[in-house]
Amino acid sequence: MRLFLVAILTTLFFFNNLASASESPNTNEDLKKTGDQFMSALLKGNTEQAYKEIIPVAGTEKERFTQQGLSVSAYMTKVREQIGEPVSFDLIATQSIKDHFFKQKYLLKFDNAAIVWEINYYQPTQGWKLVDITYNTDIEALFGN
Repeated sequence: MRLFLVAILTTLFFFNNLASASESPNTNEDLKKTGDQFMSALLKGNTEQAYKEIIPVAGTEKERFTQQGLSVSAYMTKVREQIGEPVSFDLIATQSIKDHFFKQKYLLKFDNAAIVWEINYYQPTQGWKLVDITYNTDIEALFGN
């Protein structure tokens, strides 16, 4: 009986964790983890994987982010061929509009260059949804000029 109870509790715990893993992020700390995981995959050269991992947060836009992941992967391959491998990433800014919008700005740093990545989320009621992911090399814009 005791073994049966342990098995039931273990199964319930497993399915509860599985269900909560597929839910939208609820806190700014959840969003930071999501952004850091995305950037960590980019750093390792796994661009398509980065997009696949963030897609559960995308709500109804999953196909759009899948396609974007494929095109960005080709771009990042060219970047690596031209300037080498990235050396690190850093979360450089976050912005929010109450509990409605949240933006993260990251630098993907190379030895002689950097790419700015912005990840934007929207929360219609409860649970954040991925709105878009953009990147650029306009470092000057970070200075607000």
